[in-house]
Amino acid sequence: MSLEHIAVIVLAVEVVVMVTARVGTERRHWAHAKGHGPAPHPREDLTFVPAALYGIAAAAMAVGALTASVEPTLDALATVAMFGVLLPAFTANAVLRLSTRGGRRAVTPALRGLAATVAATGGLVSVGLI
Repeated sequence: MSLEHIAVIVLAVEVVVMVTARVGTERRHWAHAKGHGPAPHPREDLTFVPAALYGIAAAAMAVGALTASVEPTLDALATVAMFGVLLPAFTANAVLRLSTRGGRRAVTPALRGLAATVAATGGLVSVGLI
């Protein structure tokens, strides 16, 4: 299995995780609107990603690009920025939201480590998409 195949599989998994987290967030909002649940947590949106996750994904992407000797064209940089930084960081944040049901205070060091691993893995294998 080539790096490109692995990158596509990781990309598909990232999208599934993000959609699952988004549906869970929306479900909590709908339940609250109907009076069946507590108010959603503030800033629960998946796009409010801690800056550290962007940094981890970017560093892993840079390592992957250096080891695969990627030619720095505009198309390559745009592809890697989207699939190597944004999506892995959003997915790592989605993992945190799924693990804590949206609560920011329930995040443990182990969950932060899991999110960092998800961001680093996504950033590293994203180079296979180029």
